[in-house]
Amino acid sequence: MVTQITTSPLLELVTSTTLRAERKDIDRLLMESLDDVLADLLGKRVREAFYDHMERNYYFARDEIPKRLDDFLLLLERTFGKSGKTIEKAVAKRLYAKLGWDSST
Repeated sequence: MVTQITTSPLLELVTSTTLRAERKDIDRLLMESLDDVLADLLGKRVREAFYDHMERNYYFARDEIPKRLDDFLLLLERTFGKSGKTIEKAVAKRLYAKLGWDSST
């Protein structure tokens, strides 16, 4: 069993009780941010191949990501190694931007 030792900025952001937007909106913005970052970093075809890999090998559907974010982040790290953390940080930064927040704080 793999445990997550460090605190995830993305997980903290999405599960924060101080969020003023509705849960549905946050989930939508999270998925938009994730799709954008994966397409920017890997390309659209690789993004789709990753989602397919995730569903076929881990029985983890794309639409489950917001509800199972901690599991998704572990899968991201397993799939991409240390680069998974880079992807996670880029998604968090993109989500902050979509929310109109300053990501440097």
